[in-house]
Amino acid sequence: MIFDLMQINKKYPIKGVIHVGAFAGEELNLYRKLGLCNTMMFEPQEDLYDLIKVRCIFDEKIYNVALGSKSCTKEMYISFREGGVDQGCGASSSLLKPKKHLEEHPEVTFPETKTVKVRTLDEYYDSQYNFLNIDVQGYELEVLKGATKTLENIDAMILEVNRDEVYENCPLIEDIDNFVGDIGFSRVSEMWQSVSWGDALYARN
Repeated sequence: MIFDLMQINKKYPIKGVIHVGAFAGEELNLYRKLGLCNTMMFEPQEDLYDLIKVRCIFDEKIYNVALGSKSCTKEMYISFREGGVDQGCGASSSLLKPKKHLEEHPEVTFPETKTVKVRTLDEYYDSQYNFLNIDVQGYELEVLKGATKTLENIDAMILEVNRDEVYENCPLIEDIDNFVGDIGFSRVSEMWQSVSWGDALYARN
């Protein structure tokens, strides 16, 4: 996570976190430092889901599904990174076909696809959660479209955003701004990891 969640919590007190695209659950300890043991997480890659499940020792929930605007099955492009401690980690896996990502991160390849279940966030609706963290490699807008009821309870959220087609036909940051703006959110700040992508913090007006 690029943003300082401790500082965010001071301005937008967090009661519960929904984390979409949980990867290996690295943020669990950070959430626990805020006293949050009621995190809800989603991770469609089965090996990563199994890893997170072992780490869930409190009232934390993990679901082995992807999220989108409707329930279906889709092919996920599975990423592989050469070398390093995160070799083969799948961190860049996406429901969208990689595009600019191949240029910016040539060490990451997408050698296979896997069929994953896709559900909507509103199918897991729970009013106790008021903070949303979505990191799904260009599929963020589709997740938001399937979360209109859930978003009524959200006070702030961190979304991965793009200034270019990192993945084919992914929404740009202006598209995200327009969608969340229509439902009462504004972009507070953004931090760029590369020329093309980064994270943005949004808060309810």
